[in-house]
Amino acid sequence: MKIDIKDILEKYEIFDLEDKLRFANWFYKNYSLFEAQDIYSWLWIGEFGYYEFPQNDLNTLMEDIILAQLNPSKIRRIWEPLGISRKFIKINIDLYFEAGYPLKRLLDLVERCKDFISIDKLTFKNNWNLMKLELDFTQNVKLSDINLFMEKIPFHMSPYYPFTENFLKEFGNYYRIVPMKDFFFYYPECANIYEDLFIDAGISYMEVVKEES
Repeated sequence: MKIDIKDILEKYEIFDLEDKLRFANWFYKNYSLFEAQDIYSWLWIGEFGYYEFPQNDLNTLMEDIILAQLNPSKIRRIWEPLGISRKFIKINIDLYFEAGYPLKRLLDLVERCKDFISIDKLTFKNNWNLMKLELDFTQNVKLSDINLFMEKIPFHMSPYYPFTENFLKEFGNYYRIVPMKDFFFYYPECANIYEDLFIDAGISYMEVVKEES
C-alpha cells in the first residue's frame, strides 16, 4: 500500500507531527527484536490503553514486581513510550519500586487509564501510516513486511494483537500502563530522561477537570 506523504502532512499541525515522529523514531532506535506485529501492538496500546486490565491490587502488583526483577525490560528506565499519541506510557514496575515511589499511587494511575480511553480508529490509522513512513533500510522489518501483516488482519477494524514472544524479551512481560500526563504530574523529574523526546510535564487534563468540578 503506497503512503501518500501529502495526505499525512495535511492531517497534522507541524509541531504535532514533529512530536509524533520523534516517538516513532524512538521505537526504531531502542528496540531490535521487533516484527510488524510489534509495531502495530505498541501503537495500538499507546492509542487505546489496556486491552485487558490487570488485577489492580497491591498483592498482585508486588508479585509482578518480583517477576519484573527476574525478567527485566532491556531498557533500564522507569518508563518507556507507548505509541505516538502521547496518551499512555509503560512503567517498569521494578524500577518504580526501587525508586521508592508509592505503590498505591501507581494503582490509582492504572485506574485512571479508563478515563482516557476513547476509540479513535482514524487517529490510530493515521499514526500507523507515520510509523510506516519512518521505516528505513536499516530496519530488520521492511515496508513489505508491514503490508503483508496488514493483509493478514482485518485492519479496517483496528483489532488488538499482542506483542510477539521475541519482542517481550526486550520489552518485558511485567509492567503497568498509566496516562502519561498524570504520571508526570506526580513525577516531573522523570519527564526528561529521554532528552530527544522533549516531554512537556505540564498539569494533566484530568487534574484540571477535578479542580473545576
